[in-house]
Amino acid sequence: MVALLRQVLQVCLLRRGPQDLPWSPPAVMVFTAVLLALQVAFAAFNGMPPSALAARALVSLAIVYGATLGLLQLRGMANRASQTLLAVVGTEVMFALVTMPLLLMVQPHLENDNPPASLLPVMLAAVFAFFWKLRVSAAIWRQSLEIPVSAAYLLTLALLLSEALLLFALVPTAVPAAP
Repeated sequence: MVALLRQVLQVCLLRRGPQDLPWSPPAVMVFTAVLLALQVAFAAFNGMPPSALAARALVSLAIVYGATLGLLQLRGMANRASQTLLAVVGTEVMFALVTMPLLLMVQPHLENDNPPASLLPVMLAAVFAFFWKLRVSAAIWRQSLEIPVSAAYLLTLALLLSEALLLFALVPTAVPAAP
């Protein structure tokens, strides 16, 4: 498992692509369970009701699995599903582990008109992590679907917006899923 975590970290650092990950449906399930647990724990910590927690989990699964499997099938590359899902879900877990603590540090100061200056590095780190996550996701889609870089970025943004809009529609009080 440590070797797999190292490989996923290398995908996050753009040193490997999804094609370099092992074909491992059990690993996909483990990373999916961890991602859902992190999202549900974060949402529960923020006081969301159980129905909102369930909606959040369903939207996340629908976007990750539906988009990945559908797009790979559409491109005739369904044989890449396990590796692509492992890359997508694995990097989501890694970025969640980085951004959730940052969001927890910023959250108490969101209502303040004048947040403390010491919060600026944390906010900059969160913004950097968000844009790096977009970069990594675009690289995964580009390599998995064999599409141009511009199309990969557009796809990444479309999926991000779709998830945010679905969460807003299904769970109006919810904050969009942590990256």
